[in-house]
Amino acid sequence: MTEPSWLLDGMHNGDVFFASPAQQFRSTGLDGAVSAFTTASADAVQQLFARAKAQGIAEPLLFGLVPFDSARPGSFTIPRSVQQSATPDRAGLAAITGRRARPAVTSRQPVPAPEAYGDMVRAALQLYAEGGVSKIVLSRAMDVELDAPIAYDTVLADLLRRNAQGYTFAIPCWEEGSHTEPAAVMLGASPELLVRREGARVFINPLAGSIPRHADPEQDQARKDGLAISEKDLREHSYVVNDIVRILREHCSTLEVPDGPSVIGTDALWHLSTFITGELKDPAMTALDLACQLHPTPAICGFPTAQAFGHIQALEPFDREYFAGLVGWQRECGDGEWALTLRCARYDGHRTLRLYAGAGTVAGSDPDSEIRETETKMATFMRAIA
Repeated sequence: MTEPSWLLDGMHNGDVFFASPAQQFRSTGLDGAVSAFTTASADAVQQLFARAKAQGIAEPLLFGLVPFDSARPGSFTIPRSVQQSATPDRAGLAAITGRRARPAVTSRQPVPAPEAYGDMVRAALQLYAEGGVSKIVLSRAMDVELDAPIAYDTVLADLLRRNAQGYTFAIPCWEEGSHTEPAAVMLGASPELLVRREGARVFINPLAGSIPRHADPEQDQARKDGLAISEKDLREHSYVVNDIVRILREHCSTLEVPDGPSVIGTDALWHLSTFITGELKDPAMTALDLACQLHPTPAICGFPTAQAFGHIQALEPFDREYFAGLVGWQRECGDGEWALTLRCARYDGHRTLRLYAGAGTVAGSDPDSEIRETETKMATFMRAIA
């Protein structure tokens, strides 16, 4: 069995990496790349493709990040050359993760502290009692200092191995006026596809409602079975699916929506999942166009979306930036994949990371349970880096 190290070796801060369950991409450096700090509008994206073709990139492939607040500029890169392969096998990835020492954590600073996050959940419960909003997704962060820079190949291999059915990424964060060196890199392993487009066919897979997994197989199965019938979690999931379907009906001539969710698992969590397929009315609508119509979904914002968004701005003591935004890739024809930027961290390229995690809260949520859920989600990334 061949070790799949060739696609991960030698990565640096300007490289692009994105892996889905069926394929993975990696750029080969910044030389000749087209980069931009701009909005995700159709005109802006078309201009980037035009610039790339004018610079001699025959088959441009765009990679990008869209913020949680999609009205703000995002970060986009079209590399001069991209390597593509099937997602490597787990045995080969295990060989990579075991061959190099990892940095040690020298400090951790939660933002906010766990007890303050619990107070945020209690404030949301009061808002539900008052009416007007049914769900708010509340997030928190963790600032981590390391004693040495991370090794991209080791971290990405670990994330790929743990999250084989997810979306693993390392995408540069460009800022205004910066064209030679990105300000940071978003690293992560999202479990959640927002949109995949293949021609006129689109695929959407919202997740909402989750529970941590257990090391004991019997207890783990009990948690999975309990999630499938949890009134609170099914209610939370329904907010997400119903709102997504409402928007999709505006843009799709046909839709296939399961009668109810299934339960899928990552290495850390069980999730309620609904896999939706549809046919676009307008074949010119790109994967990113549709993703921006759906974003932010109740899965990462709340319901109703506008009211939840306002409460998030008031309750959260930090800027989400790209967390709970969009991450993905797209061809000039409009085919591509855009996932939600979850289970992730912003890495400065040296020794500092900011990790993020969020939890959907509804009436009946327990603050202590939401604290544990966010801790479990951040642990996915912590296991990969340290």
